[in-house]
Amino acid sequence: RQVSMDYSFVNALTHNMVNISSVISFYDINCSYMKKLQARLRDNRFIQLLPNLAIIPGIGMWHMHGHQSSCFAQYSPLFIPGAGWVDGEIIETLWSTLNIVSGSARGMTSPHRQELLNFQINDSNFIKM
Repeated sequence: RQVSMDYSFVNALTHNMVNISSVISFYDINCSYMKKLQARLRDNRFIQLLPNLAIIPGIGMWHMHGHQSSCFAQYSPLFIPGAGWVDGEIIETLWSTLNIVSGSARGMTSPHRQELLNFQINDSNFIKM
């Protein structure tokens, strides 16, 4: 059920990880995703986590309020040492800028729409630098 996410997650955690011993991972459903991660990876011969890598699971603040109250203390970035005040959301923060062009993009051909969305996202990334 989670094989695509497991594959993406493990590949992200094996790229450029020299001298990194722990990571904080934000995922909207980390409370359920992390429960059986080790068992799923143990049963999968194609993907493996780096040995001795500590994964600290978190749930972004935007999604935290839809979870049980027991999730808050365990997965809120406010209680994860080193996380600080982070909302843990990436895609959701881009919606407001994409909404500006959504009306125009609706009537475009697929290549033109892709070019417009790429331009908007690239502009958003440039502004963050």
